[in-house]
Amino acid sequence: MRRAWHGRAVFAAVLAILGFAAGACRQIDRVLGREFSPEGVRELLKDIGSVPADERGPVIARFIAARGGTPIVENQARATFFVQDVNGETPRVVGDFNNWAAGVNGLDPSIGVPTRVEGTDWSYYEATIYTNARAEYALLLPAETRPDPLNPRMVSAHSGPRSEVRMPQWIAQPEIDDLSEVPAGTVTPETVSSRALGASRRVWFYTPPGYEGGQEWFPSVFVLDGGNYVERMRTPAILDRLIARGAIPPVVAVFVEPGERQEEYSRNPRWRAFMTSELVPLVDERFRTFPAPEQRVVLGSSLSAYGAVDLAVESPTVFGLCAALAPPAQTPTVITNQAKGQAAIRAVRFFVLAGTYDSMANGGRRLRTALDMGTGAVTYVEVPEGHNTETFRGHIDDALKALLTP
Repeated sequence: MRRAWHGRAVFAAVLAILGFAAGACRQIDRVLGREFSPEGVRELLKDIGSVPADERGPVIARFIAARGGTPIVENQARATFFVQDVNGETPRVVGDFNNWAAGVNGLDPSIGVPTRVEGTDWSYYEATIYTNARAEYALLLPAETRPDPLNPRMVSAHSGPRSEVRMPQWIAQPEIDDLSEVPAGTVTPETVSSRALGASRRVWFYTPPGYEGGQEWFPSVFVLDGGNYVERMRTPAILDRLIARGAIPPVVAVFVEPGERQEEYSRNPRWRAFMTSELVPLVDERFRTFPAPEQRVVLGSSLSAYGAVDLAVESPTVFGLCAALAPPAQTPTVITNQAKGQAAIRAVRFFVLAGTYDSMANGGRRLRTALDMGTGAVTYVEVPEGHNTETFRGHIDDALKALLTP
């Protein structure tokens, strides 16, 4: 969640434990009968040595609380994270801004290590982050990874809750942040049997507000990794807000859950047959969807972006629109290593998203290059974010606007 109540509660509890009410946090610290009121982090760290050792921790805590928590952002791009020891261990600060401490041979133990504030159990870590970025991070301890208790902003991720940083020039997305009520569409979960797969797959059908009893026909959007998009990313609510604001036209969305992602998204002929010869005809028969490739989107993120591109290249007469959000590095080979790839992409419009703080960013960049060289129609967007759920949620609108706008 963007502003999870749990995150706020934890933050409030931490401040309460420290014993600093909001009004008190705004007051000037007084140490040894003199004022100690540093204007910024650098001044705090420079002068903290003049404070008695037993007073330094409370001074740091009050400094943080008076600024609304961590990180403390100064000079538009410098973020300072303060951390306190946990059971004698100093947490490391790892996130999008330092590639989650990834090294050549696994996690690099030297990345994200904070600097101790002498005479305290506090440490600090400085990072330079793009001034228009949104970054996620966590505190890494030997036995666990946890969100920052001094940061009230928390978001959901596959690995668990993370803390979030929104830099000064970050542009908020109304469909994510504005939780005011709008007319809601209908989501119908089903289990669809497939002859091609010899098994069943979970599918969620979304129809927009006002669908029942109407006569209008709609574009269709087929979303891979459907369970994640419905249950974790709450995409139907995002579609409701986008439609209510007129940001996108009303759509019928089909959220499809794979059996085995690695197998079915990797040029699997049985998965292709299920999607193109079974599920698409079922949707066009049951719902008022335009039975035309130029009105049909296939969308995926990360590995499922590879699967989406594969479906579009393999069956351009079925999927004429394709959105690949943060595709992996091997995705361009779907085009360059297939004889029909170059011809197929001329019949498909693509939207490609990459994150500047994504270790897989070259997948999107190279896919764009391959599409450009093949004279394919492509809209490319690179955002100052990492490879995470909130990034995908926040740019569904960009993908659908680019592909469904004439």
